Amino acid sequence: MTAQQMVDVVIVGAGIAGLTAAHRLVEAGRSVVVLEARDRVGGRMYGFKVGDRVVQLGGRWTGPGQHRIKALAAELGVEIKPLLVFTDAANERGEGFDIDSAVRKIDALSQQVPLDAPWNAPDAAALDATTLASYLNENFESGLALALGSILMGFLPEPQECSLLHALTYLKSNGGFAGILGLDGPAHDSEVFEGGAHELTDRLSASVGEHVRLDRPVYSMEQNDGGVVAHTASASFAGLHAIVTLPPVLAGRMVYQPPMPPLRDYLTQRMPIRGKYAVAALYDTPFWLDEGGSGTVATDNIFAWDEGGEARPACITGLISMPRSREIDAMTPQDRHAAVLEDLAVALGSKARDAVGYHEINWAGEPWSRGCNSYLTTGAWTAYGHTLRPSVGRIHWAGAEYTEAFIGQMEGAVRTAEAAVAAIVNEGMNHG
Repeated sequence: MTAQQMVDVVIVGAGIAGLTAAHRLVEAGRSVVVLEARDRVGGRMYGFKVGDRVVQLGGRWTGPGQHRIKALAAELGVEIKPLLVFTDAANERGEGFDIDSAVRKIDALSQQVPLDAPWNAPDAAALDATTLASYLNENFESGLALALGSILMGFLPEPQECSLLHALTYLKSNGGFAGILGLDGPAHDSEVFEGGAHELTDRLSASVGEHVRLDRPVYSMEQNDGGVVAHTASASFAGLHAIVTLPPVLAGRMVYQPPMPPLRDYLTQRMPIRGKYAVAALYDTPFWLDEGGSGTVATDNIFAWDEGGEARPACITGLISMPRSREIDAMTPQDRHAAVLEDLAVALGSKARDAVGYHEINWAGEPWSRGCNSYLTTGAWTAYGHTLRPSVGRIHWAGAEYTEAFIGQMEGAVRTAEAAVAAIVNEGMNHG
């Protein structure tokens, strides 16, 4: 197998990080090729139209402080609008408890974590040896601990799986627990993109054009002092540098020659990704509004909301909890469809069973994502976290997992993409 023409940068992944990097590199006069395993661009951003309605089942939100994704949207001509929220799901889940005080206590602990080096936090080893569940159970009454865990599972894995140090790092990175919930102002997910977040990646892909190659999963990569070669099943692509934008656990499944440093390999083994079902139920009319409801559902099984607007069909979009996702994944598609509508009917009434359309995606079952949010298990930040962000030779990393600010968000993905581009361009200038 011979490598195709040399480019300046080979980019693995056509999500928001990979396409932002490609867009910026082309702007800087560099040649690129973007290799995407799927038959579409967007990665963990996924949306489509049904009638006049934009259905979104992937990443979609932005909010305060997320300046780079907003600047990119403005550049691409994608408008941003407020997200209409009709009820406070956090308060529903924590009804009867002093959620506010508990959130402030957790935030006070998170403020001790340096985002550039979480392993240097005071008592980092103890924080990293403790699961989030253990901390909640030891510091809060059992009912409040369960309520907090339910809220935190909206953006973190199940508390018993997650390092407390990772949870604190995530919270501080995203403006604090109070900021995420919007207790002191707009929440970190209080805005959305007109036409769907996938408009960003669609337009970025159009700007990069023929240099985006779909259905090209990269299985191995080799590098030497002269460059990098990425190997797919049918062809090889050579570049002076590579930017890998896969979640760490998937990046770790590629074969590297020479191999990754041992501690980097250990990191990717201890940074799993977890996913859940995202669903959309479509209705001729928003019957819940006629009955005086908001369309928001917040139960142990599902968090769902009315997409609003005048577009038809009306749409309730929902995220299934991870425990419930495991349950319904074992069902037939027909039984799963019925089970999800039944979960909606618990809050919205019997009419919720009469959806005229239903769409779902199991992010855990997507082979080129394997989930939504990555996290570090106990002990991983302090032992291996220092290997997460630095490049390895000519291989750079970008994506929502590799950022200091806004971990897990599109904002973080854009920041790391632009940082990787700056490092490559500056190196070229220094050696030019």
